[in-house]
Amino acid sequence: MNDKQLKKAIEHEMGCKTEGEQDDFSLKTKKNHEHGKHPNSIKNLKPYKKGETGNPGGRPTKYAKLKKALDKWGNEECAYDFWDVPPTSAKTMKDQVHWRIWHKAIHGDNKCIEILAQLGCLDD
Repeated sequence: MNDKQLKKAIEHEMGCKTEGEQDDFSLKTKKNHEHGKHPNSIKNLKPYKKGETGNPGGRPTKYAKLKKALDKWGNEECAYDFWDVPPTSAKTMKDQVHWRIWHKAIHGDNKCIEILAQLGCLDD
């Protein structure tokens, strides 16, 4: 087998076409319609009425549950704890994490302050 035959055999196995065999369209489907203009694509669409939206609730708020949990700790008054021990009301690990974010923010941790600010927990 010479080099030309070997190259052709490899291209055939890999599904590639040689230089002389290139076509303008795929062998699977011949494109008769522009992108998105095929009748099967269009018949499924139903236009909205004027003033109506397809997403009435809007984009869901990311981290909404985290914000709610952090808001709970933001309204709680507690004395300074120099031993970094969470209050007894923080019984679950999640509550302790939420408390820790507020605790670190109070002591000047910029990342925790940024988290609280982005979630809107510092807005009032």
